[in-house]
Amino acid sequence: MIDPLSSNRTVGILEKALGAAGLAHEVISHNIANVETPGFKRSEVVFQERLAAALAAAQDADRNLKGAVTDPRHLRIGDVPSPENVEPSVIVRAETSLRPDGNNVDLDSEMVKLSQNTLLYQALAQLIRAKIAGIRSAINEGRR
Repeated sequence: MIDPLSSNRTVGILEKALGAAGLAHEVISHNIANVETPGFKRSEVVFQERLAAALAAAQDADRNLKGAVTDPRHLRIGDVPSPENVEPSVIVRAETSLRPDGNNVDLDSEMVKLSQNTLLYQALAQLIRAKIAGIRSAINEGRR
């Protein structure tokens, strides 16, 4: 019953962002757990930049010309990725090393990222809660 409601574009994007924040929490926690592991390279989740780019491209696409594709060999003109299709990915940052043993995890930096990510997760959860409350209110008002 909730599936048609969750097909709302905003809820879908918020759901993806919440999932990415959860993944980021796991990755940051993994980095912190391995702060003393020789040779360990920190990882991070890439999502927010990709989502922002997809949202900007989608906004621009509404104002630009889009070509019709009638043959698979046609070049795609004005085709932009949908923000709902943006997926988070984990990348390993191996370009720097803070210690002679090859570990590049900075505990202070990771703790700041963990705090920021926790706030982001809570904000996204509140936004989803508010969106669902609005839908629930619309349903309940229709019963009167």
